[in-house]
Amino acid sequence: MKAAYIVDDSKVAKVLVDPMRRAILNLLSQKPMTQAQLADDLGLSGASLNYHIKILRSKKLVVVAKREFEMHRIKQIFFLAAAYLFVYDLDSLPKHIARYFFPVSLERARVIISLLMLNDQINIDHAPNISNSFSELLSRQLVKVAKAYEEKEVDYAHEEIIFEIYTKAISKLLDKNKDLLLTSKVALNIQNK
Repeated sequence: MKAAYIVDDSKVAKVLVDPMRRAILNLLSQKPMTQAQLADDLGLSGASLNYHIKILRSKKLVVVAKREFEMHRIKQIFFLAAAYLFVYDLDSLPKHIARYFFPVSLERARVIISLLMLNDQINIDHAPNISNSFSELLSRQLVKVAKAYEEKEVDYAHEEIIFEIYTKAISKLLDKNKDLLLTSKVALNIQNK
């Protein structure tokens, strides 16, 4: 599978607006699974899971990893996600689609800010727009870093690749924006951009 997939096509993003499809991709990035295994893990009916898999396959977000014959010659098809990490290019997507991915981006930014505060690495301004601004900048930086990983092949359950991409993105973001989180004056500057 590819290490990263940048979602910048609105038709693909529309498919991924559904949280169940994102959950399917997450499970399939960990190991190849059959539709029956996925349905069981997600608590879905076979018909419901089949519907989601068809949609994901139509956009090439899920691929067939292998086919095996069990007893009684029953063929099992194992699926795998097309990529290990899906990164959403919110700037290239229409706002009515991008808004579905913003809460994830915002929570990601809040976690990073909290970790920086926890480690006393930075004194954070608590202005309400700081998290939003940091979230937007982080999303853009993730897209930039992930571009170098679009053609890189990785095995499933390769969590190190996510840590590598995030570490590079956060490092570059903080290097370029050292004062971003520090003062209300900076928060006002960001708001006026």
